[in-house]
Amino acid sequence: MEFLESLSSIPFYLLAAITVICSLGMILNPNLVRAGFTLIGSFAAISGFYFMLSANFVAVSQVLIYAVGIVLVIVFAVMLCSLKEEASKVKDYIFASKPKAAFSIVISALVFSVLSFVIQSQDWETITKLTGASKYANLVDMVDEKYTSQIGYLMLNKYLLPFELISVLLLVVLVGVIILSKKEINK
Repeated sequence: MEFLESLSSIPFYLLAAITVICSLGMILNPNLVRAGFTLIGSFAAISGFYFMLSANFVAVSQVLIYAVGIVLVIVFAVMLCSLKEEASKVKDYIFASKPKAAFSIVISALVFSVLSFVIQSQDWETITKLTGASKYANLVDMVDEKYTSQIGYLMLNKYLLPFELISVLLLVVLVGVIILSKKEINK
């Protein structure tokens, strides 16, 4: 029985490793396209966590909104901007300033250690009781398997106008980016 329980933690650790590796690849890669693809890998691994929690709608939304949205933003950035000069400047800045990079790594490791210690040392059951969050624990059991259809129904009925306004806002932002990034041609 313990062997089966230890097997269930393997996907979690695998997804965590993929998330961390892809996040580091995104931060350390001066090439915008490669950094974007590693960011997509990180978002995809995070959506795997949502699948493990049986939150299928949130997982698919994570992939569709973040991963696909990031790809589109990167495509627009590459198409509309001259990124060769900026990429070389970023690469020179990151790799030429080794003391700054070492200092950043030390500070990041220190913050991670402090946060890990704080999270591990908390008595979460007492915090749940004191904040009153325990009264909402039974709501998780009440969510039936049709919650995705309920969310879709609400988005296309009660919240249709805000849903459509967000899509128009995103379209206006994309058009604005194109107009602002166009290079003027001198005649």
